[in-house]
Amino acid sequence: MSTLFQIALIAALCGCFVGAAKLPNIVFVLVDDWGFADVGFRNPAISSPNFDDLAKTGLILNRHYVFRYCSPSRASFLTGRWPHHAHQWNIPSFMEMAGTNLNMTMLPAKLKTANYATHIVGKWHQGFFDPRYIPINRGFDTSSGFLGGGEDHFTQYIQCSIDYWKNDAPDPRNGTYDAYNYRDDLAKIIENQDTTNPLFLYLPLHNVHDPFEAPDEWLNIYPVNSTCEFRRTYQAMVSVADNVTG
Repeated sequence: MSTLFQIALIAALCGCFVGAAKLPNIVFVLVDDWGFADVGFRNPAISSPNFDDLAKTGLILNRHYVFRYCSPSRASFLTGRWPHHAHQWNIPSFMEMAGTNLNMTMLPAKLKTANYATHIVGKWHQGFFDPRYIPINRGFDTSSGFLGGGEDHFTQYIQCSIDYWKNDAPDPRNGTYDAYNYRDDLAKIIENQDTTNPLFLYLPLHNVHDPFEAPDEWLNIYPVNSTCEFRRTYQAMVSVADNVTG
């Protein structure tokens, strides 16, 4: 795992959910292994219109840091604790010590006490050694995505197995670029949301985590980079993350 640069974007859904809920709807988008300058409002070589709009209408935290590894950063957000009080390493998720301590109540479980509907779409990486560690048993009503730390974006294979899940069962949609499935899942969540209750949506995207892979339709918006073979793919992966967020 390379050093992590994550930018978490929080947005209240002003126009998507109109109803009687007094509490705000919350969407938390986490982009995995995202470089500081790999976004349009800092770098004209990146196409990210949705992220740029959020930056223009929101708040940019230029001195806001996360832990060097991604799993501890996620644990900090979900538990409200420093990484050294949760866990500090990207230990393989099938190991018991890799799961975030079950004694720590996670944010979605707390929000449930305020009648929030809670959903996660994307990457978990908080343990699956035991069913008690998976998202739907840590406060989420629904979950879709993968439980480990990284897999093939197109096939969902990691080593010799498929890591792709819907709640507590295998998701048969493997074989499609994962961000496209996440986009479909988000649309269904929004369409089916009961507007009498507030919504918490946690979107920890797989992009732009390796392996470096992107669909041709996004690769083709960038010129071939003769100095770095992965740069064009990385740029395309940022644009995919931007599209899903939009």
